[in-house]
Amino acid sequence: MYQIDFGDWKGYSVSSDFNSIVDVYKTEEYTLAYYEISGKDYSVWYDGRLYYYTDDKLFYRDMEWEKLETENFAKEKWDLARQLLELEDVKLTCKYIPMASDHKNLLKAEYPAAQIDGQQITFAELLFYLDENGEFNKVTMHCTKEGENYMSISFFPYEGSTDLQAERKLWSFGHDLGLTEESVPALSQQEENREWSRKMIDSMDFEVLIERAEYAEDLTFPDLPTLLSEMAKEREAAF
Repeated sequence: MYQIDFGDWKGYSVSSDFNSIVDVYKTEEYTLAYYEISGKDYSVWYDGRLYYYTDDKLFYRDMEWEKLETENFAKEKWDLARQLLELEDVKLTCKYIPMASDHKNLLKAEYPAAQIDGQQITFAELLFYLDENGEFNKVTMHCTKEGENYMSISFFPYEGSTDLQAERKLWSFGHDLGLTEESVPALSQQEENREWSRKMIDSMDFEVLIERAEYAEDLTFPDLPTLLSEMAKEREAAF
């Protein structure tokens, strides 16, 4: 892991939830950001536009991917993942996964509360899915930092890293907005028939949305560190 730079991964996905849900995907097939406040109140970034859908109304603005600033967030988390390796207090377990196709062994590194770069990490673990030769091509970190909600981030290469969850988010958005009558299929259907799934996404004409959407220059996607902090405050208040 020490020899792998953030840029070597090319793809990543971020996920966290508590009353609201945030998912960010950058994969070989999809670059997508999703933020759900409630069932029909959410934001989607896709193909150079940020959309906000609420109360059957659609707003949008043109926005470059870089403006979401998820790259810096992901880089910081990769640096944290590598710093965890320097800690001596770690619990290692390895589990065999018989149903997995290629990477049948899960190596898990669990860390107790620790201080890293002056920040209190209250919970962290790294997951490595290993093939029969002990090689891995994906790292997932689960982490809770003091003052922030629990989050999960996975790093992987573009090649072979199709993210079915990203496709499901985009598919659901298109269905809600009437771009397709086809409901989001089961994961197994997506996995078994990739050509069909891709054709369904390609058939959605997102340009049509602009004709009935209102342009909103002040539309923004939440800053991830701020959002995680807000989620933590909500959780604390709830419990």
